[in-house]
Amino acid sequence: MSEIARPASASTARSFERFADLAVASHRNAVAVLIVAALLAFLPGFFQLPPLDRDEPRYAQATSQMRETGNYLDIRFQDQPRHLQPAGTYWLQSLAVELSGYGAKAPIWVYRIPSLLGAITSVVLTYWVALAITSPAGAFIAALFMTASILLGFEARIAKTDAMLLACTLGAMGFLARAYLAKAVTTAGAMLFWTAMAAGVLIKGPLIVLVIGSTALALCAWDRSAAWLKALRPGTGIFLFLLLILPWFIAIGVMSEGKFFQTAVGKSFLGKVTTGEQGHGAPPGYYLLLFSVTFFPAAGVAALALPWTWRNRVARPVRFCLAWIVPTWVVFELVVTKLPHYVLPTYPAIAILTAMAVLAGKRPSRAYFAVILLAFTVYAALGHVLLYLSEASFSPAAAVVSAAGVAAAAWGFGFLHERPVSFAMAIALPAIVLHFAAYGLILPKLNNVWMAPRLADAIKRNAACAAPAVAAVGYHEPSLVFLVGTKTLLAGESQGADFLAAGGCRVVLVADRNEAEFRTALARHNRAPVLRERVDGINMGRVRRESIGIYTP
Repeated sequence: MSEIARPASASTARSFERFADLAVASHRNAVAVLIVAALLAFLPGFFQLPPLDRDEPRYAQATSQMRETGNYLDIRFQDQPRHLQPAGTYWLQSLAVELSGYGAKAPIWVYRIPSLLGAITSVVLTYWVALAITSPAGAFIAALFMTASILLGFEARIAKTDAMLLACTLGAMGFLARAYLAKAVTTAGAMLFWTAMAAGVLIKGPLIVLVIGSTALALCAWDRSAAWLKALRPGTGIFLFLLLILPWFIAIGVMSEGKFFQTAVGKSFLGKVTTGEQGHGAPPGYYLLLFSVTFFPAAGVAALALPWTWRNRVARPVRFCLAWIVPTWVVFELVVTKLPHYVLPTYPAIAILTAMAVLAGKRPSRAYFAVILLAFTVYAALGHVLLYLSEASFSPAAAVVSAAGVAAAAWGFGFLHERPVSFAMAIALPAIVLHFAAYGLILPKLNNVWMAPRLADAIKRNAACAAPAVAAVGYHEPSLVFLVGTKTLLAGESQGADFLAAGGCRVVLVADRNEAEFRTALARHNRAPVLRERVDGINMGRVRRESIGIYTP
């Protein structure tokens, strides 16, 4: 490095370190910096990305139908009951739609607002929970690692349950930590613990009970004492918990004649234990293998923290985090159905242990930094490979931002590896920049994989009226129903032919593999359909190429 560049870089490094010191100088500063960092990490792509098949449009469509019918107890996707989880997330999404003023025409990003708020709240609550376990600097580092993680960033941008469930889990876990570590828990705090538990159950059923309950049981078994649980006022608290959750569960049980519990518990919850539902089965070790991606960029630092964690396992703060992580992680590794977000509730505990190890001086060597820098480079390049594979146009802006993220990582690793908070910021900042490139500048350009918006546009171009009746043969993705309307008919070939033969202002979408049988069925009506255009692309719901014909009478 030249003599001119070295002093300039060193001066910039000192300024960066002064900012890091200022960030942890007070709780107010720390929370403000974390909220700004979370907004920078989670907002890119939030408004631009179309509905992501399949879960997101199912949630959004069911919420839309709640508002259409005025029935906020029963959950349905078109005419099918959606008895998988309680209604909490749908209520939050309905509130977001109502407050947005868009009404029935609300775009998908409005339904994502609860997830965004849940993710930001989770970052702040990670800091708050960690304050019971480690120093303010360690709490800030842990929250920063959560902010930059790929998994939380994804959940912040998708309209479903998991970001808000994480916030509820952290709200309860903070009081559990304070009770276990003999820190004062007021009566109001204890009631907030049970309220957070109830909110988590109303959002995603018993999962929060699994996480909080397994943590408490592991600690009681480890210590051979449960006396510390008295701080949470279980007598009054359990009564409050039941008071909050039972009205909806009783109402849906009566309305569905018990079918909600048969499906939610018997099929959805217990079924996932023994079978890989919807093709999501995987052997034990799945989450461990994914961790280097889902907790990127701090996964490598977390791996280096393992020896320190083992040496300090008898310390009560470390013991609490281990009891939080291990039972839940083991349960989900043993469950046959596996999705990356299932272990998200354990990530704050991993972040806290990693932060404690960083404070103890356990940071990567320069050789290890080189591996992390290579991971940043691969992440930056991957988005541009996707642009190429999807035949999208090259994005100069994305290339510049991606290069800036890698350059920031290289600079940070060169100058900011000595002080803990500066080190954490040097890890998180490049990741946030690369998230901006990926979500804000690359993924929205992958038109080939966003088929439903293109099909919706094709319907508008080719229909003979403003509000045509629509059927789809062979392409049944929920995003199409959300974008086109609740009455979209998801049909077989004969049903689609009958639909089109009825005449009037109609459009039928037919996948190429279904067209021969569709035309044969239509010939029985002595009708010759008009193929207006074709929409080609990749169906991300099924991960296969599609060619959809747009037919009118």
